[in-house]
Amino acid sequence: MIVLRRALLAGGLLPLMACAAGESPTAPNVAFEELGVTSPVAAPSSPLVRLTVPTYEGSGQAVHPDVLWFPQPWHGWEYWMAFTPYPGGQERFENPSIVVSHDGVRWQVPPGLFNPLAGSLRRPAYNSDPDLSYDAAHDRLVLIYREVRAGFNSVYSISSQDGLSWSHRRMMFRRRNHGMISPTIVIPATGPATVWYVDGGRNTCPKRITRVMRQTATAADALAPYAVERGWSPPRTAGLNQKGFMIWHLDVVAVPAKGEYWAVYPAYVRKGCGSRDLFFARSRDGINWTTYPLPLLRHEDERWTSVMLYRASALYDAPRDVVRLFLSAQGPGADWRLGYVEFKYAEMIAALEGRTTAAAALQRMSHGTGPAGTPVDEDALP
Repeated sequence: MIVLRRALLAGGLLPLMACAAGESPTAPNVAFEELGVTSPVAAPSSPLVRLTVPTYEGSGQAVHPDVLWFPQPWHGWEYWMAFTPYPGGQERFENPSIVVSHDGVRWQVPPGLFNPLAGSLRRPAYNSDPDLSYDAAHDRLVLIYREVRAGFNSVYSISSQDGLSWSHRRMMFRRRNHGMISPTIVIPATGPATVWYVDGGRNTCPKRITRVMRQTATAADALAPYAVERGWSPPRTAGLNQKGFMIWHLDVVAVPAKGEYWAVYPAYVRKGCGSRDLFFARSRDGINWTTYPLPLLRHEDERWTSVMLYRASALYDAPRDVVRLFLSAQGPGADWRLGYVEFKYAEMIAALEGRTTAAAALQRMSHGTGPAGTPVDEDALP
């Protein structure tokens, strides 16, 4: 049986123009180094490596990876990735693109495809936030992405039967800025599709309050040509909150082998702004979530991720019980890159729950005490 990622159960900082126009992340995250802890919270079972991904404008800088894995190749390829180029943080290049791979490490544009799938917009408008899914009922790829234009966030969908020829786009949702950030969709073989997204509200940092929302399709084919906002339930809070942090760019996947949904997301401390560390959560129903006070990865762990970790995408390798993580990050000089790392599932959960030495030390700080049990003055943190 083919197991599909989207199958359902059955240094200064540059402004993040494409993610919150005109805003600049200002405050660093918790100084874990004060505890003498410099290793990752959860020890990866593979190195955290940068990926080389071809971009249509030639920079190789990219963000927003979303990866599908087909153990039995789909139209000749085991891995399909959607992403956006982001050279030097320039949002005008941030247009959804597709690459493929046989091993998840070496990537290329599939023969016959010409990137990007959505053309550049006249500034200050831009595209962003692609999310790639497999629709088993129709044997097609579905890509949704966000367009930011004239004070609105508009989410469009396109689809393809072979990964090369893509349909005309259709608007699914339209919200005031920034009411729909990083939409992510799970499309089941049977039953309704679900979309999760971040409502960033109208305020800018540091006054912004973010909420994770969800909507469920009310029609068999959520991508049929309905009117905008039709064919979906009203927005409801998704029950996903990261205590002390603001969730930013989100990805949700269904993991049939575990009977769960998983979410991976960068989040920033409430007193600051800008995505920093990468967190993990899981849920049985997509509504009630188990979160962890510790991040899965910290931006400090590698030089090329040292400014911030960003949008990521998770896969589960059931035979090896391994979590495979594709991520994006910013390094010095506004250098945006994609990366890959693996975790043994049981070891990862133990670390996130604070059942390892390094993780326990970090957990003390996350609960407001230092290594000697003394209160931490959060205002004094850099």
